[in-house]
Formats: sequence, structure tokens, C-alpha cells
Amino acid sequence: MRYQTNKTTIPMKYFILSILLFFCLNASAQHTIIMKNGEKMEGELQSIKDNTVTFFHKGSIITFQVGEISAIQFGDAVKTSSGGSTTSGTKGVSYVMPGRKLTKQPRVDNLTMEKGIVVVSITINKYGNVIKADPGAEGTTTTSQYLLTKAKQAAESAMFDGGTIMPLEQKGTITVTF
Repeated sequence: MRYQTNKTTIPMKYFILSILLFFCLNASAQHTIIMKNGEKMEGELQSIKDNTVTFFHKGSIITFQVGEISAIQFGDAVKTSSGGSTTSGTKGVSYVMPGRKLTKQPRVDNLTMEKGIVVVSITINKYGNVIKADPGAEGTTTTSQYLLTKAKQAAESAMFDGGTIMPLEQKGTITVTF
């Protein structure tokens, strides 16, 4: 079967291929890589092999060493909104810390297939460092010690903006959805 334009005849498979290619190139990013220096890149993870990450970003294939990357987020796991909080989709991290912005994303490790939500009560100092983290606050849906420990570690790895005019200590929460 052929698709006919005014001047030429194009085989149908090339016509469909060009439409698919157009949509693939214009599709939104599926993954976000967060570098250790804080830079974020949206694109598509191609492979992880021999400590090398291959990533498709803005029409180019880029390779990184695993040690250069702080985190890889899959899908729309984390979206930043105004008001000092981050909201999440089905998996990811959200936080409540009025007047503060997250400057370093929590590092979430889950090497199991366990699922659940863990709410971690946190206290930060005026510089934005997490100085206390207690998992299992109201809203937690799991009793898994593994997930509670991983959520606590994630919360402790987060960092918020700070400065000399901030309160000495501030309380809030970080919610990790596994």
C-alpha cells in the first residue's frame, strides 16, 4: 500500500516510520538524571553497563560514569511546586517544610520489591541540614523495617536552602513512596 501526496508516492511503511519518529522525538522526557553537582537532565536512560550510564538528552547520546550521578528518577517521580514543597506521582519523594526549598534531593535506595509509603518527621538547622529524622510518622503505610530504615537514610541525605536569617531549627516531613 502506498500513501500518495500531490507530487510523489511514499511507501506506507516510511510514512508510518516518519510519524513514529516525529512523536518519539517530541515526547516528554521519561527519566531525570541528577548529577552530584546538582545539575538535572531530562531524557531517556538507554543503558547502564560497566559503570557507564548511556543517556539520550536533547537529541544526543551522552555517557556518564556512575560515580558522577547522584540519582536517576523514573517517570514523573518528582515535580517541584511553589510554597516549599515537592509533590509526587506514584513513586518518589515529597516534603513539607514551609518557607524552604529542597536544594539536594534525598537519595532513595530500595533493593527489594517491597512497596509502601513512609513519612519521616525531620528537623533541620538554619543552614538546611537535616539534624534529626524519625520514620513512621502519621501517614506511613508500612511496618517494614527495611523501608523505614531506607526512608530515614533518604531523609538524612536531603538538604534545604538556609542562611543566617532562618530559624535555628525547623520541623517538617519528608514522605518517601516506594
